[in-house]
Amino acid sequence: MAADVRQIEDPILSVQGLTVAFDTEAGPVRAVEKVGFTLIKGRTLGIVGESGCGKSVTALSIMRLLPQPMSRIEGGQVVLDGIDLVALPAESMQTIRGASVAMIFQEPMSALNPVHTLYKQISEPLRIHRPELSKGELKREVIRLLTDVGIPDAEGRLSAYPHQLSGGMRQRVMIAMALALSPAILIADEPTTALDVTVQAQILDLIRRIQTNSGMSVIFITHDLGVIAEQCDDVVVMYAGKVVERAGASTLFADPKHPYTQGLLASMPRLDAPRKTRLATISGQVPGLMDLPPGCRFQNRCPHVMERCRSEVPEEVTVGEAHQVACHLYDMIGGSGKGC
Repeated sequence: MAADVRQIEDPILSVQGLTVAFDTEAGPVRAVEKVGFTLIKGRTLGIVGESGCGKSVTALSIMRLLPQPMSRIEGGQVVLDGIDLVALPAESMQTIRGASVAMIFQEPMSALNPVHTLYKQISEPLRIHRPELSKGELKREVIRLLTDVGIPDAEGRLSAYPHQLSGGMRQRVMIAMALALSPAILIADEPTTALDVTVQAQILDLIRRIQTNSGMSVIFITHDLGVIAEQCDDVVVMYAGKVVERAGASTLFADPKHPYTQGLLASMPRLDAPRKTRLATISGQVPGLMDLPPGCRFQNRCPHVMERCRSEVPEEVTVGEAHQVACHLYDMIGGSGKGC
């Protein structure tokens, strides 16, 4: 069914060949290179990978919130409902952010302004995009948003400041701000970072409930494969700034193709494993952006490395229905693949 949906529906968001560079003292570096994926309306896409693989940079590029002037989008397209966001003037993006695409940032304490009340911060997008609201209507709308995300005594919290809330409550406030204008797409960048397990589950349940009720599409950015398995319909695996595998979530977990994806899944603890079983690890380190090797970027950690991996960049090949992988193990056999 998932494959049929992908075939008959146009994506609400399509990222094609996205390349992002940062200027550093040592020279320009590409944090993201030729990244591509699609998001189908009403579905949840997970972007997974180790820290520093380019997940958050990809999200900030979609929102056109990259730090200036040291970063820039060097190439590619981010097409939302037929509009290329990369080509839009900065003032036009103001109408897109919040209303069409909204983002939950991974550190609510730093994302929220510590010197402004919850009311002022949540009401700001409403004041900008819905100037017709009266003061009374604005207040009622903020109270509704806080109530919808599970903030108790919402009216009494309007004058509270971020430091007066727990981490879970601050994350709920961030979600309320993101949903203020009923966006078509919600980008959640590590939304459960630094939260305890119980609160993590509550936040994930909240996002899933809101998505079910509103029909919005969601992009989950995380390094937690458990979150991917629980929340996502489709998955993009990134490594060192590039996409190495794309598939439906059930396909990816049942039949991972790229050695990096296999290593990530093998490192997950299993309930059926004997006690005190040592967890599998991926040997080596992620290469620095200034020291990327020629050819495949995973070559120094791959148990199946071949000579061509050290000089030829692997192209993405199709290995199954809606399943793509960038690995020489598959392009050398016509893309059919036989597992690793």
